[in-house]
Amino acid sequence: MSTTSPTDRKNVTDAFDIERQGSVTAAAVQVASKSLGAGSALALGAFGTTLTTLSLSLMEWRGVTITNVYVGNFFFIAAFGLVITAQWELSVGNGFAYTVFSAFGLFYAGYGAILTPAFGVAQAYGSDTAQYNNALGFFMILWTVFVFAFLIASLPINLANILVFFFVDLGFLTVAASYFADADGHAESARALRKTGGASCFVAGMVGWYIVFHLFLKDNSSNNSLLVDPRCDVLQPADGVIRARHLQASSAITTDCPVPPCLLQHFIRAPHNPLTLPTHYHNQLNMTQTDIPATDPAVYEAYKSQWASLPDTADAWLARAREVATILSQDAAQREQENKSPRAEVALLKHSGLLKLLGPKKYGGGEQPWSVGYKAIREVAKGDGSIGMLLGYHLLWSTTANVVGTPSQADRIHQWIITNNYFVGGAVNPRDSDLSITSDGEDIIFNGAKFFNTGGVVSDLTVLEGVLEGTGEHIFALVETRQAGIKFAHNWNNIGLRLTESGGVKIENVRAPWKDALGWDEVSKRPREEVLGVPFASLLLPTIQLVFSNFYLGIAQGALAFASQYTVSTTRPWPFGGDNKPSATEEFYILERYGNFFAHLRAAEALADRAGEEISSLYREHADNRPGLTARQRGDLAEWIASVKVVTTDVGLRVTSGIFEVTGARATAVKVGLDRFWRDIRTHTLHDPVAYKNRELGRYALLGEVPEPTWYT
Repeated sequence: MSTTSPTDRKNVTDAFDIERQGSVTAAAVQVASKSLGAGSALALGAFGTTLTTLSLSLMEWRGVTITNVYVGNFFFIAAFGLVITAQWELSVGNGFAYTVFSAFGLFYAGYGAILTPAFGVAQAYGSDTAQYNNALGFFMILWTVFVFAFLIASLPINLANILVFFFVDLGFLTVAASYFADADGHAESARALRKTGGASCFVAGMVGWYIVFHLFLKDNSSNNSLLVDPRCDVLQPADGVIRARHLQASSAITTDCPVPPCLLQHFIRAPHNPLTLPTHYHNQLNMTQTDIPATDPAVYEAYKSQWASLPDTADAWLARAREVATILSQDAAQREQENKSPRAEVALLKHSGLLKLLGPKKYGGGEQPWSVGYKAIREVAKGDGSIGMLLGYHLLWSTTANVVGTPSQADRIHQWIITNNYFVGGAVNPRDSDLSITSDGEDIIFNGAKFFNTGGVVSDLTVLEGVLEGTGEHIFALVETRQAGIKFAHNWNNIGLRLTESGGVKIENVRAPWKDALGWDEVSKRPREEVLGVPFASLLLPTIQLVFSNFYLGIAQGALAFASQYTVSTTRPWPFGGDNKPSATEEFYILERYGNFFAHLRAAEALADRAGEEISSLYREHADNRPGLTARQRGDLAEWIASVKVVTTDVGLRVTSGIFEVTGARATAVKVGLDRFWRDIRTHTLHDPVAYKNRELGRYALLGEVPEPTWYT
């Protein structure tokens, strides 16, 4: 049963309440760093000033036809303002704005040079005005092509940018045509074309000024957007559905937003500035899978044929896991820093066959015991802790029906998963409010939210767990992940295990047939006592606790191996210790530390293997005789696994932090990636406090007590 307080339940609800996001995150907004929008306003203001004044002379307002007076704008406002601000944009990683600002700054400088007698451009043509005008026409045509490229690039951004580039491009094109008309002696046509070009540039300048005013308002922390619903940033995606972002500090949550029927409503705000193309959506609810930055499965496509056949022995399965770890370790640090959704990595697990490791052979599985599964998790975690964790959770969720389902349910689910080579995620976080389950007679319907789910974003199936309304009884069921009622928050951005997609999820009216309610009778709508009323049904908890310990152990072993390579190849000996050595590998304290770390990891591995054999033995003996497993046997097993949890937590944290002592200061460089091992273990060892495992073991050792089954024991 969940022990979540009413306050916790309210917070879960608020976190997914789109209409209340402003108040929920108000504190975060107060301390957020200021936007860089006003810097962009300088460039856009310079652009608007120069283009607007130029357009006035092109349209011959108040008889002005000579543009030389605007050379000051060209050189000192546009060229300096745009080019200088472009460097600002480059420093914050906005390459599109950098290119646009630089290009227009240089254009105005070049155009100003043409108009300035000191450069002698016009004089070089002498009396050949036809050639001069043709050359100017070519000059403008080429800039028209350049601006057209900006127009195409702006299509995914917002309507304000599209309008600027469209009217600038139209203006440049008609001005180019006016030069060609002059060259051909068609003075009146040239004049009309210049006026048309001036009008187009004038409109572009006005839109530019709109953006400037908007950026000033935004930079002054105004909640209102000029001529725009202050709640909404309207986007027009490829599917034609108008959506909006509710902006809060540096993050945005995407939802449908009602848009007033007004063209000016489409003049929008961008998250950083109107020339920024958003690239990260990891804290946006309701985004489609294609919107989320993800690794490319094609990277590992070759392994699909290389691993066409499955291993047939335990040793061969572990060799396959080591192959996967070797592949992942090559760029683990880079992938972890990029923090993209691990679609490629999950594809690699699928190609390797490891997702089928525990499944029955009759459907194409490996039919290996959990003792082998735990070792495989450990091996993969050596190369990449996040992917080792994902494999572990998948193996747990894909075999959930073996523990809390009927034999026929387990058989059907194994066939479903294995024949499709599915990856399974889970939205089962006991510390959140339970999902509520209602029934319409034929289906059970899940509703609610979870702060954490693991692997769901990249999964094919998701395990849901909730409480049937009016009963207090829990139900597990597997459902297809890709459906409208499962909405991921894409907000997993923690210090460790960054590729596990462990963010929030909202569940809305997700249905499963009663026959898929694990361990329940679909006719009586009651739990089966012989399945869910026996100690065997609580084996899920020690099973997953040992999953945790094995990827902790694998991460620590991977850290020691990585550090060893670094020490041998890169670490320098200390020259001021009085016992100088020619290499770091001969220094006493380095050898002592490595020896100590190795011994403790070897002992932890032996303990983990013993616990794996214990749980495999219970599964083997009681798979066909679930009532035969006693509460005492279950409790003794839990304490084997608690022992592993305590030891792997302590050793894992000590090794992953201690390796810096034997690698040296240069090993702290981000590019080395040595810190990821500690961050991974530190993140997950906070899952449930290990202090309670120590107390539990104390009662077991001192008083002979076994713990009552809970969600964490």
